[in-house]
Amino acid sequence: MQRQIQVVFIPQLLQAQQLANGTTVVVDVLRATTTIVSAIANGARQVIPTGTIPAALELRSKHPEPLILGGERGGVIIPGFDHGNSPLEFTPAVIADRTLVLCTTNGTVAMEHCRHCPRILIGAFVNLSAVAKMLMESDQQQILCSGTNGVITSEDVLFAGALTEKLIAADPSATLNDQAQIALGWWRDATQIMQRGTPLHQLLAQGAGGKNLMNLGYHKDIQFCARIDYFSHVPELDSTLWSIR
Repeated sequence: MQRQIQVVFIPQLLQAQQLANGTTVVVDVLRATTTIVSAIANGARQVIPTGTIPAALELRSKHPEPLILGGERGGVIIPGFDHGNSPLEFTPAVIADRTLVLCTTNGTVAMEHCRHCPRILIGAFVNLSAVAKMLMESDQQQILCSGTNGVITSEDVLFAGALTEKLIAADPSATLNDQAQIALGWWRDATQIMQRGTPLHQLLAQGAGGKNLMNLGYHKDIQFCARIDYFSHVPELDSTLWSIR
């Protein structure tokens, strides 16, 4: 069977049953999936993604052990939550052997669209190569970008292009959908810019999401999110248990 690589720029562009086969990578570079990878790599027992604040609060009230609530709206920590959505917040001292309930504006909402996916991986630049290696185990490879409030975001498309480049390097015969071709071209253009001296974190800061984080003072978050292959962990979302480990 010929390998297929599909990119979806925002969940709103998903077609019926598009993610029903193969392996799907969910990405929200700034910052949900980067935060999840960081939390799992730093020893979190599990991450439970949720798209709504009431659902997160209900989980805390019903869970037999204390949970850590992390999340944001518009990039700002949700009132009453323990932490925001910064990957730098979830250090081993904070998260080791703890359960994190994460509620974000876009990334955890995008995961809700994957409930019928056979396999769901969590990807970001910080675990790019590890995700590519694991994704090669499937003949149907799908990358779902989270976007921002229904709008395509450059940082997620750049990641999709970077991941697509690694996948076709391993299998040049793979077929790409149009969005994968666009993402690949965008990443290759960005690579040329980076070769001339502009670091990836500056490119991430130029998009709408990056500008919002810069205005909120999260400069270090953007720099961290641009650390390619900082982790070797690939968290996986169990759609039955609805838990990321």
